Amino acid sequence: MSQPFQPQRILVIPLRYIGDTILTVPLVRNLRRLFPKAQIDMLVSRTTAPLMETCPYLDRVIVEPKSSLQRLTLLKENRYDTVFNLRKSVTMALLCQLAGIGNRIGYDKQRFPFGYKRWGWFLSKTARYPSLRTDTPQPVSHLGLLTACGLPLQDDYLELWATEADHQKITEILASQGIANDAPLAVVHAASASHGKQIDLNKFVPSIRHLQAMGYQVISTGTHGDRDGYDALQSQLARPLMNLAGKTSLRETVALYQRIQVLLTVDSSPIHMGAAVGVPKIVGVFGPTNERQWGPHNPNVDFRPVFMDLPCRPCYAKTCEHNNCRELLTAEQIARAVSE
Repeated sequence: MSQPFQPQRILVIPLRYIGDTILTVPLVRNLRRLFPKAQIDMLVSRTTAPLMETCPYLDRVIVEPKSSLQRLTLLKENRYDTVFNLRKSVTMALLCQLAGIGNRIGYDKQRFPFGYKRWGWFLSKTARYPSLRTDTPQPVSHLGLLTACGLPLQDDYLELWATEADHQKITEILASQGIANDAPLAVVHAASASHGKQIDLNKFVPSIRHLQAMGYQVISTGTHGDRDGYDALQSQLARPLMNLAGKTSLRETVALYQRIQVLLTVDSSPIHMGAAVGVPKIVGVFGPTNERQWGPHNPNVDFRPVFMDLPCRPCYAKTCEHNNCRELLTAEQIARAVSE
């Protein structure tokens, strides 16, 4: 860009998933500090909108329309001069160009109908999308989009915000179960919306038993669809598992995580939620994905990754023929990480 980079109306477009949206927060915070007077909006899914509504660095959170025509209309009406597009989507990049957005910053690896190509079509500035085996945490890679614009970076930590009402709801839920404010709490989140990351729930049973034996009140979190799976584990446990799957909103879950001491989770959004609120100890169970790239980005967290050290890993789960990284992983491996 030949002119000084001084955007006035900025749109940030994260991926649609909860964890990916959380990983966008450092980018948004750096943008706010660099351009304190700029309008900064974020285009999000309906699911993730509540998480970003409490973000102090955003002027507006916009729920993404379903159709491309509606998205194009929205982009035109808001007259953005700059967009940070974190999706590997040639379609979204094209819509931003058609909307007349001059500064279109995104990753050079975009999704085409016939595979992946390293072409930054319809983008004015690009950063190299990290490889599968990168050692760089994903939120730091996102900040590379600022570097591509010649902008300085200040920090890269994660943040999330819950309201007083969210905290009050968690206090009421715990009190209803007779759990004292100072009781040691551990959360198990063994479900994932991505089938390629899912681990057999039964492999978490020895770890739950161990946490309960250590005096922790163990709580399970997830969606309403995860409740039956957790309930089925109860017959294998001597002590009650507090099943909150589907009973707390996203922000209420953030408030809960701010109270716990241990988080045992698959590679999914809770690992980033836990990092953002500073859960002291996190055990992350990984299948095909890279624990260095997708682990909790917080140097103060005691992080224990669990994974199969296979030559084919990490990979794209959708292209795997055997799923050995998930199938061969044992309950003993998970329990060992928890006991450590």
